[in-house]
Amino acid sequence: MAEDFSKLDAALAAYRTTEPSVALRERIIAAAPRQIAASRLRRWAAGAGLGLGLAASGVSGVAAGYTLGHPAAARAIGPSELDTGQFSALADPADEGASG
Repeated sequence: MAEDFSKLDAALAAYRTTEPSVALRERIIAAAPRQIAASRLRRWAAGAGLGLGLAASGVSGVAAGYTLGHPAAARAIGPSELDTGQFSALADPADEGASG
């Protein structure tokens, strides 16, 4: 197998290339599509949109982690509704208490 590579190396070393003509270079450059420069406002808006999307994703991750996390970890971050005695305003909207 090493013998095959040495033959290939020898063939590649013996191969000589010539420089392309100026006319060929000019034809290739003329046929190439022109690059359209994006305006500064468009680039700024794309960057701001990406930043807002990443920020919203981070905030939603924190909110989900706070909501779905272990209660002991949630209490370490801030007081819980369970600590204040008010479980939910929807549980008793009239705030009458348990009147059996």
